[in-house]
Amino acid sequence: MSELYFQAEEAYKNKDYTKARKLLEKEYLEKKTFRTNYFLFLVFLKIEDYIAAYETANEYIRQYIIDNEKFKKYQKAAIFAGMNVKLQELSNNIFEYATESEQKEFDENQQMLLTDYLNKDSKLELMKRLSYLGVFPLFQQRKILKDAYGLSVDDFFINTKKILIDSNIHSLLKSNILDDYRNLNLEETVQYTDYKNTVKILDVKKLKEIEEYKIYKKIYKEFKQLPINDFEKDLKWKEIVLKLMVLYPFNDIEQNLEQNLIYILLCNDEFKVLNEQEIAFSKKLEDYVEQWNNL
Repeated sequence: MSELYFQAEEAYKNKDYTKARKLLEKEYLEKKTFRTNYFLFLVFLKIEDYIAAYETANEYIRQYIIDNEKFKKYQKAAIFAGMNVKLQELSNNIFEYATESEQKEFDENQQMLLTDYLNKDSKLELMKRLSYLGVFPLFQQRKILKDAYGLSVDDFFINTKKILIDSNIHSLLKSNILDDYRNLNLEETVQYTDYKNTVKILDVKKLKEIEEYKIYKKIYKEFKQLPINDFEKDLKWKEIVLKLMVLYPFNDIEQNLEQNLIYILLCNDEFKVLNEQEIAFSKKLEDYVEQWNNL
């Protein structure tokens, strides 16, 4: 161990957590190890910087998952960072490997921590903002929805499902909500408004990861075959994925548009001459992404 680490230990013993934090951040910047990561995580918990604790732990999340005591501390960091919904999504993925008694222990710890975290007045205020989400500008919509991750799973679902049919909510926010429902393994049927502002009914159980859809695989294959340099290709692909998320879960793309979708997503006529309908569709997707990125 380095001199910085020893000094941080001494500062921690003396309850000088600010000094310990500075020393450990410097140590961690020079050499990332799980030992330093966990010590820094504990310091963040002591000074109640739960967002920093949560983000730090996520860099070595596997090590926290395999140690029950560390995972319970991680639960506190996640909940007090306002990330209960994301914690539940993670728990759903790992609980199949835990024993029944471990699952019960983690569930009880999560519920106890969530009760401590949720202030009745702030919870009611957040629910009120969610019910009027469409009146806020996009940057505030994104902030309010992120705050909603601090709610219980039931409250999160009850207060976000109505957002899905609000035409004033950005399509990417709706896609994110649907993806959260999928990760939470919810067995629910919801209404949502697609990019054409048409109300549809959706069975959440049938949702898949975006990469599992045939249309995604088709677009990815076609894109890889285009003569674009690697640097530009990476940037363009990230933009294409955002546009695909606007269309998620791909229930409403007209067949005549799907045929040339890769060129519509690229939003230029370098590889294919688009007709009027395709150009309009391409422009609409471009506008969605531009709104999302210009915050």
